[in-house]
Amino acid sequence: MKRFSILVLLIVLSSAAIAQQKALYSQYMTNYYLLNPAVSGYSKNLNIKAGYRNQWVGFDDAPSTFYVSGEAALFQDNRRRSARSKPFHGAGGYIYKDVTGPTSRTGVLLSYAYHVPLSRSVYLSSGMFAGMQQYSFNASKIQLADGSNDRDPVTNGGNEVSFMPDLSVGSYLHSDKFFVGASLFQVLGNKIFDFENSEVPSRLARHLFISGGYNFEVNKNVTVAPSVLLKYVDPAPLQADINVKGIYNFNNRRRSDNDDKVWLGLSYRTQDALVALCGFQFMEQYELSYSYDVTVSPIKHHSSGSHEIMIGFRVK
Repeated sequence: MKRFSILVLLIVLSSAAIAQQKALYSQYMTNYYLLNPAVSGYSKNLNIKAGYRNQWVGFDDAPSTFYVSGEAALFQDNRRRSARSKPFHGAGGYIYKDVTGPTSRTGVLLSYAYHVPLSRSVYLSSGMFAGMQQYSFNASKIQLADGSNDRDPVTNGGNEVSFMPDLSVGSYLHSDKFFVGASLFQVLGNKIFDFENSEVPSRLARHLFISGGYNFEVNKNVTVAPSVLLKYVDPAPLQADINVKGIYNFNNRRRSDNDDKVWLGLSYRTQDALVALCGFQFMEQYELSYSYDVTVSPIKHHSSGSHEIMIGFRVK
């Protein structure tokens, strides 16, 4: 099992441009901000969220990810009620740490978005993430079976640490009923490491995310929200998340993002996993959600699934 884990990690390292490098999330339906900087300020409130993902439980050196994010609309105190259909600004930021065996990535990103009304209820926003990320490789965590660490181009250089700027851009068309978004991460495609005698460049790969969803109101309390997320990293195959979420709202008056609610969801990630999700919002400010991934790829023989939890706090 240990040798299998190391083999996977070496393949990922030696072909960084081929593998998906961004952290994987199942809870993005509760925090689309992680996938698109143009979401900044979308709900007008200050949203602070933290999440932790433990992927492929039982798999040696499996990935784990932690993040904290915050985003809000700007200058809302000066906006009159009659000016709700005027353009507005959004800003935020998040930090993350993603660890997979001997490799780790730590990033700090700030975001800005500008939301332009197309009608009284539909907005189009554009935004960007800008910041820094650190990529670390700990060669001491790898021991090749034949003792060839000194001859391998990845391990013979010892530990490596690289700092690089990071830039991502996105657009988001949104209303209370639907959303459509597109974003491109790691636009700069920075070089990570120069491994001696290695013919494969070690670079940050550009990641394209396209998402969309619609809220169907079954009655005054129940909403069904199907959505889809497409992910592409050249030359890896296109991956799709097909999701559906059922939401029960405890407010019998006009609905808002602040209402107490409970929800259940189901997601299928092609070539990877079937995901069950649940969550609730209470006291009009607090949010808690959990997801469990049942792996359907060949890794299922070595893993008992993946766990992810998210907690959130909203300031009106």
